[in-house]
Amino acid sequence: MFKHVLFDLDGTLTDSQEGIIKSVEYALVKMGIDTTGRLDPDVVVGPPLMHTFMETYGFSRKIAEKIYEYFQERYSTVGKFENRPYEGILDLLKLLHEQGIYSYLATSKPQIHAQAIVEKFGFFPYLSMISGSQLGGTEDKALMIKRVLDSIDSPDEGTVVMVGDRKYDAIGAHNQHIPVILVEYGYGSEEERKASRPDYIAPSVAALTDILLMH
Repeated sequence: MFKHVLFDLDGTLTDSQEGIIKSVEYALVKMGIDTTGRLDPDVVVGPPLMHTFMETYGFSRKIAEKIYEYFQERYSTVGKFENRPYEGILDLLKLLHEQGIYSYLATSKPQIHAQAIVEKFGFFPYLSMISGSQLGGTEDKALMIKRVLDSIDSPDEGTVVMVGDRKYDAIGAHNQHIPVILVEYGYGSEEERKASRPDYIAPSVAALTDILLMH
């Protein structure tokens, strides 16, 4: 059975699109860049932001770094709290804790913001570790997952699982050779989820709970 559960944050534990999208919009407008077609949550929410700015939107590193700077200007003060937990998530974390199952956070979001969010929503007491990125928006999910795995003392095979909503979560889990559950209530398309070859798909928090407890 699963004894160690690594959770993504955006689109898995919380619905964070409002704060992220508004902060990206703020940054683009401040740069004088047209926002048309650049505020889709299924594109923006999930991957490291520098990847989105350079690889998806095609900006140079210099411009992308300036956009990221302006994004942080708004997100670090206002945007990170334009956010809400998905219904049933706190109960799930409490239940896992009661069952002796360890929960961890593995997110591409900067550590400083992830810490503030989990404390605000009452997740912190139920998380054994928070593995977030450094400010800069470039570190990938595999690294966040590896940091958690390195902290677990010789887990038995099949006892660790990653829970996320985007292909980046699946890629990171596959990179670290652990199974992955992708949730349907977050971001990303059905096509993206199927192409990511998850071990399980959870359409709801209730379904996710069943998978984690019945495995």
